[in-house]
Amino acid sequence: MLATVPAVRGQDAMLLNDQEIQHRLTGTWFSSWGRGLTTTNIIAADGSFVSQTVGFTNGVTEGYHGTFLATNGIVAGKAMIGSQTVNLRLHIIRLDSHELVWSNEAGTNASTFHKAGG
Repeated sequence: MLATVPAVRGQDAMLLNDQEIQHRLTGTWFSSWGRGLTTTNIIAADGSFVSQTVGFTNGVTEGYHGTFLATNGIVAGKAMIGSQTVNLRLHIIRLDSHELVWSNEAGTNASTFHKAGG
């Protein structure tokens, strides 16, 4: 199945199938949120991932793990946060060898990640 992945303003949209999306997701991605907060996501080729956010003023580190799998152009995920499982549906706005921008299903919260070494 081919999925349309919207591109950044002024760039042509590109078509990626689920296998190509999954391949491009593989790697280490980081995002700086300001005030010292940084999230690192390490996504394996099989879709398993670990995520860690550091830099909270109280010294706490937050982490979770789960799966991210490209399905019909959407990144469907399950995250284990403590003993709770959270289902995720993330829409890819941009995905290339350097940058990943995705948003929640409602499109109200876009996050930008940069690939380590990318």
